[in-house]
Amino acid sequence: MAEQVLEAGEVLKGSAFTRRFFPKLPPMVRADIKRKVSARMKRANPTKQNLIKAAEEAVKFGLKRAAFIEDKYSFVDSRYKAKAEPISHDILMRDDAVEKLSKVYADKCSMLLSDESLAEKFSSYLEALEHIYHQQSEQLRLIHVNPPHINFKKREKKPDELERDLEIAALKMQSEEWIEGRLLQLRAQYIEYSQIALERVGEYQHQSPIISAMSFSNWKRNQHEASKFIEAMAILNNDSGEVYDLAEVVKRTTANPENRRIEMMVRCRGFEEWAQDLGFTALFITWTLPSKYHRISSKWNGSSVKDGHNALMHKWALARALIAKTDIEYFGFRVAEPHKDATSHAHYFLFCAHKDKDEVISILEGCAISEDRDELGSDTSPRFDVKEADPKKGGATAYMAKYVSKNINGNHMPEGESQDTAFRARAWASIHKIRQFQQFGGEPVSLWRNLRRTTPEQTNSDPELEELRQAADSSKWSLFCKLAHRAKVEYEEKQNQYGEIHKKVIGFSWLGQLIKTASECYSIVKKKDVQRLQNARSALPWSTENNCNSKVESLKNLLTQATGWSSDGVKCLIQPLMQGRKVPIDRYCTLSIRNGRLIT
Repeated sequence: MAEQVLEAGEVLKGSAFTRRFFPKLPPMVRADIKRKVSARMKRANPTKQNLIKAAEEAVKFGLKRAAFIEDKYSFVDSRYKAKAEPISHDILMRDDAVEKLSKVYADKCSMLLSDESLAEKFSSYLEALEHIYHQQSEQLRLIHVNPPHINFKKREKKPDELERDLEIAALKMQSEEWIEGRLLQLRAQYIEYSQIALERVGEYQHQSPIISAMSFSNWKRNQHEASKFIEAMAILNNDSGEVYDLAEVVKRTTANPENRRIEMMVRCRGFEEWAQDLGFTALFITWTLPSKYHRISSKWNGSSVKDGHNALMHKWALARALIAKTDIEYFGFRVAEPHKDATSHAHYFLFCAHKDKDEVISILEGCAISEDRDELGSDTSPRFDVKEADPKKGGATAYMAKYVSKNINGNHMPEGESQDTAFRARAWASIHKIRQFQQFGGEPVSLWRNLRRTTPEQTNSDPELEELRQAADSSKWSLFCKLAHRAKVEYEEKQNQYGEIHKKVIGFSWLGQLIKTASECYSIVKKKDVQRLQNARSALPWSTENNCNSKVESLKNLLTQATGWSSDGVKCLIQPLMQGRKVPIDRYCTLSIRNGRLIT
């Protein structure tokens, strides 16, 4: 392999044209040209003249495509600018360099926050926060990290909310972990955009369908690492000490692709049954983007896959707003799916009354074809295609089954379709941060899942509630949607490390009564630590009835057993635990004191 790269390098020096322009191309383009030249060298009896000509053609193609990549990611050619950017291709592609860069810019943002002169410069705390936000944002944009979005329109009517949002943003922008996460996302998007621009994604022999070979390989490696993590972890019941294998628990949830596919099919079938009861018809709609979003089109303007998907979602939001003004009842699913060249398109499975279908179609079509309308002419089907369900050809669920399966795990696919396509679709959605499935209308699936976790003892006091639980438990989505109008998902608000409020589902309410379905008595722990944690839990309970000194010593001994730290190392944990706080030991384990007992 090393010899072949050296020979390819010699070929690239074979003409004045390649010697002049090849070094000026972005690294991803240079690597692609070398691959092309190496592939040409594997052909039978390649002549030096033909290889030099192939190299020139590859460089000419690279020059055309480099403009798109450099426009999207200006750091890729920083060596040839008068002023180099603080981030480069080489930095972004190395984990250690990304980690170091994150620390440097987190420290810079932290220094801005600790400026003591701000109190003298600004008349209010809010003005000082706004100043800090803009300075921190300016710093992070130098390394192509977008700051947290802030709605400054709140300044007049909700200044307290704006102040809180700015505090959260400031804490995020001085966090190494937060910055590093954004840089890793930037890396994934940069790699895939470059591969798409270089025509490495598509349906031809030299291309990889849906997602590039490089990004697909990275995704599969991440999946493998996630599987290894799950295999190494267990779930510990902090109250009873019972332990469950995390891998077995995951298999029983919608994190398991097969469970996710089955749940989607149950919901599809339920919507079809509900539509039949209402006398609704089913519309199958395919919604595609204009030419400028498709890389395979000569009109492509350099838009990324995410740019195109956002344009689709904007049009869909506009269409839904217009339909809402008509009071037309409708429900169904949206499926985001990639073309072979990775461009996003959408399928809508929409149920509505026969009398409303023409108006619904008119509104949706108007939004779908409004952009670049002149390129369509009289035939709008390339952009917007709609079919009405024909009972003679099977139900709506049968039609939807293919789209659901080929975007989840590929199980039960028609002949000729493979699981590889489904895995590529999942990888595509992960790389570009695209939500594959979205329900519209009907009751929320989170309520459905909560009811399926409910026990008969929690619901048998009310016959209607028990009927609702049984509908969810027996996978009767249609009946669930009809009965669930009195139930409401309930949340508990919690703060993360940045002070940001997150809602955690704790159960649901029924006629004012809270029914809890989530428990906080479980922790994710490493399997190798289970025995030690159980031993620590079974030790004598730490009691608040002991005198102060013995109480501290008793707690110190238990902390030493629970953490494996030295007696000096656990001293920092004692005060916050005695104050009733939860103390994180690592990313998997938290300690607290409950009912006089140390809980892991």
